[in-house]
Amino acid sequence: MYLLRIALRPWRLALLSQVFSSFAVGILLFMVLFLYWLQAGLKPVIYHLQAEQVVTAYLKAEIEKKDEPHIVDTIKESVGSQAVTEVSMVDAPQFIRQIEKFYPELAHELGGLGAETHRIVPRYVSITGMIEDSRIEKIKAVSGVESVESSKDRYRPVVGAFRILRWVARLLSFGLGVALLTGLVHLARMNSYLNQDAVSLLRQWGAGSLTQNAPAVISGLMVGALGGVVASGIWVGAGLSLSRHIRGISPLLKNMPIASPTGIIILLAAGVLAGSVAGALGSLQRGSKAWT
Repeated sequence: MYLLRIALRPWRLALLSQVFSSFAVGILLFMVLFLYWLQAGLKPVIYHLQAEQVVTAYLKAEIEKKDEPHIVDTIKESVGSQAVTEVSMVDAPQFIRQIEKFYPELAHELGGLGAETHRIVPRYVSITGMIEDSRIEKIKAVSGVESVESSKDRYRPVVGAFRILRWVARLLSFGLGVALLTGLVHLARMNSYLNQDAVSLLRQWGAGSLTQNAPAVISGLMVGALGGVVASGIWVGAGLSLSRHIRGISPLLKNMPIASPTGIIILLAAGVLAGSVAGALGSLQRGSKAWT
């Protein structure tokens, strides 16, 4: 009980300092966790952009309408069913309907070609999925396929930008973590100076180093715990909704995981741990000066 009273002494002598420090700890903890979620969530997005592609296999003009289903089945066998999420055949009428809303005059002219429409308007098979380069070569070898195009490199600039964003988020989270621990250590040293006379009395009573350092650890733990509560409140009030808004910015970000309420437990534990470690480090520095 006496150690707890000593640990509470900074809260009685410098309440505003302890409270403001706790709020600062909470904000920094929230930012560290949110940046970690951001960089970790971009990993599956980058993998999806690199692995998934759309392959377009254009059919030869002389291919008859009745041969199209056979070509589609052959292409499905070539790429494998597990790697493909969608295979669709786009014939001349479907192609005209697709461009009609953007180019109505061109669609009207193509629709008036009559029997020659299927020879002039492109027909193609669209394959979407995790397709390897070797599979693309097999598609090119399918009888009736004239040429094959791939969207493999379409998202290369986006992937590069996301990779840079991941590294920036990592550096920022590391820097904020260092700033958080540094601030807590300085606060612990200040609290140790406030408790210097009480700790000196414990030393005269023959208390060991663990007992002498316990008030600083408890005081730091209290600051960290309150900071964890503040960070948890921000996480629930703003973090979860902000993560959903980020996922809704673009369809490219739909593979990012949704921020979980388990972040509350992580923030509380991180606050308690950071406060305890900083309190121990601050008390050790105070102890080393006291003996010199």
